[in-house]
Amino acid sequence: MQDEHFMRAWNEGHDRFSADVARAFKWLAEPFRRMGEYMGPASAPGEDSVFTRAAARCGIRPRRAR
Repeated sequence: MQDEHFMRAWNEGHDRFSADVARAFKWLAEPFRRMGEYMGPASAPGEDSVFTRAAARCGIRPRRAR
């Protein structure tokens, strides 16, 4: 009987619980996403850098823009 009550309570609250967990993961990931945006552009767009010149000498082609 207690199992049935537990399962009913779980089923009633599961959608809210899942939404809360998803919202928590998004909240935790947000600072990392912003840090990546801040650190991402190492040089101005279209500007050559030391790393791209060194990669070109090694035969590595730059990635295409997404």
